Amino acid sequence: MEEYTFWVRIWTLATVVLVAIIAACTYGNHDSRDKWEKAVANGADPMVASCALFDKTETERAACLLIAQNRK
Repeated sequence: MEEYTFWVRIWTLATVVLVAIIAACTYGNHDSRDKWEKAVANGADPMVASCALFDKTETERAACLLIAQNRK
């Protein structure tokens, strides 16, 4: 019985950690999305706001660089 309670506690701890990670990611994405919506509502270009706020892949970085060069 003692081994059973050990594994239950381990899986409970793993579940709590997983839920905390998911909650932190959800909060972070909501915060970035909220900032983006406020910037666009105040007249910012949606693509420029996206380049400033969100993580990007290599292709998206290239597009952001092209936009930045055209703004000069």
